[in-house]
Amino acid sequence: MPIAGSYDILVVGAGPAGSSAARAAAQKGAAVLMVDRRQRIGVPVQCAEFVPRAISRYVNFSSKCIAQTVETMITHLPDQQSYEMKSPGFMLDRSLFDKELAASAVLSGAKISMGTRAVKFSQEEVGIERGGKHEWVRAKVIIGADGVRSSVAQWAGLPPGRTTIALQYEVVLPHPQDHVDIYFHMDYEGGYAWFFPKGKTANVGIGVVSQRTSSLPNLMECFLNRLIDLKKMSRIEIIGKTGGAIPCEKPRQTVFGNIMLAGDAAGQAHPITGAGILNAVIGGEMAGRIAAESLAKGDLNHLWQYETEWREAFGSSLSYGAFKRDFLEENWNKPEIDFESLIRKTWVGFKEYYKDRKNGK
Repeated sequence: MPIAGSYDILVVGAGPAGSSAARAAAQKGAAVLMVDRRQRIGVPVQCAEFVPRAISRYVNFSSKCIAQTVETMITHLPDQQSYEMKSPGFMLDRSLFDKELAASAVLSGAKISMGTRAVKFSQEEVGIERGGKHEWVRAKVIIGADGVRSSVAQWAGLPPGRTTIALQYEVVLPHPQDHVDIYFHMDYEGGYAWFFPKGKTANVGIGVVSQRTSSLPNLMECFLNRLIDLKKMSRIEIIGKTGGAIPCEKPRQTVFGNIMLAGDAAGQAHPITGAGILNAVIGGEMAGRIAAESLAKGDLNHLWQYETEWREAFGSSLSYGAFKRDFLEENWNKPEIDFESLIRKTWVGFKEYYKDRKNGK
């Protein structure tokens, strides 16, 4: 399919943010092209796949995308104490979820081109590479939804964002489980480990500050050995491995001339939990809708409405999370700090996390 030519909007990246943006813009009548460097949508999965149940208010997806439902989250501290909180959500099959969102964008009128890299930017033109060929695409608005290492964010002049780094294995789950587990340990610096069940398998992972990336394989081996006892498993069978960077920063500027950023490219994941799918869906929809409105009005200044809307929707949650992350990282290795107390103040599963919010932070 030839794609060189002119479009109203070019969306770079076909994940939840990009597909939500492309769908919303196409529904408003804009001519939309969405490109993605991968050959297949949804793979490789670089995600823990847990989303709050509230996501179904913002996007339609079939029950086939839900590996299982979850009711509660249990947080485990090193002092052997565990704390349970209600956390209704879904464990997704991310590859299916992403495919359905992309299909919805196409059915709304967007065009899509896989195996296509956006490599150059010049005002209203973007150079793309596809199948060894170079082409230019004209677009009045470019929406960068190309993940944490976003090329579009670089074109906008943004430096690389602050991240944590995660390693995750998919393992066979011998017994059904209806809750997710979070584990804290001094060795998981600036992060945590997780055990997220999804039917017959579970996602098992650890995230740490980027300076500790090299320690992840050893940490994971120790964690898997612990899980054999904790989960009463006779052995652990690994059927998949993945990993990647997760944004963990205070909100960034997301509008630069005719460029907009959404999802991980905009740093819209929660700085403490790393959760980003719901914000990607919401932010992507806003970006696509407002981009189409701007073009209909003939006024690119209207793009700033996106900055206002997403900050009203979830900006304060990200800002507060970034404040808590700063506190967490500053105090993690201080010998005089009580570690359990530090986690209570900085993890969303504890009421202490929200205390400073009442004090006007």
